[in-house]
This record gives sequence, structure tokens and C-alpha cells, in this order.
Amino acid sequence: MSEQDSSKQAKTLGLLRWVQTTFMVVAVFLFWLLDKTVALIWRLVADTWTTLPEVDTVSIYITIFSAAAAAALGRYLYVNQKINRLSHEVIAELVKVSWPTREEVSVSTVVVIITSIIASIILGTFDAIWSTITDLIYKV
Repeated sequence: MSEQDSSKQAKTLGLLRWVQTTFMVVAVFLFWLLDKTVALIWRLVADTWTTLPEVDTVSIYITIFSAAAAAALGRYLYVNQKINRLSHEVIAELVKVSWPTREEVSVSTVVVIITSIIASIILGTFDAIWSTITDLIYKV
């Protein structure tokens, strides 16, 4: 295996790592969301129907259901060719991005703040002039 092939393989594995991490984060977020949503729905339904047990007694089942559903949905999303290809393409494009340094961000922030101040002074001046002109017109 040549050095170029090994670097290409390392780059591909690096991208694959980010794709897999993204899918795991999505699955964890889905688990959290499902757990909270199902518990809330159960609580609302249990308040209406007195025959249902309270959320505290079934919370372990809600958590297990949420974990299984999130794992299944995460697996489905990972296996889906369209979504998997899209995520690979997004990660490949993000690798090409030239991220600014801390100094560049600081300088850009100062420029934006100064520009906003200058623009607000100009607009405030125009507003004051326009207000004076319209007051003169309406008083006549």
C-alpha cells in the first residue's frame, strides 16, 4: 500500500468517525426527546384516566421504550443510503472549510460592533432630521 493510499484511507476513516459520531448524537437527542415526550403524554393521559398508573411507576418502561425507539431510529437513519450519503457529503464539505483563528474572530467582532455603532448614529441622525422636517410640515 502506498503512502498516498494510506493517507486517503486515514482521511476516509476520519470522515467516517465524524459521521458515526453525528448519528450517535442524533440518537441520544432522540432518546432524550422521546423520554420527555412520552413521560409528558403519559402524565397527561394518567391525569384524565384514573385507572392508569402514575408516571413514577412506569418511568423505567418509558425509558426502555425511548432507548429502544431511539436506537432503532438511529440505526434506520444510519443504514438509509440517502441520509448516509448526505451526511458523508456534508462532513466532506465541512472538512474543506477554512475556519478562522481566534484573532480573526476577535478583529471581525470589533469591526462589526464599530460598524453597527456608526450605522446606528447615521440612522439616528436621519431619523432626527426627518422627524424635525415632518414636525414642521404638520404644524403648518
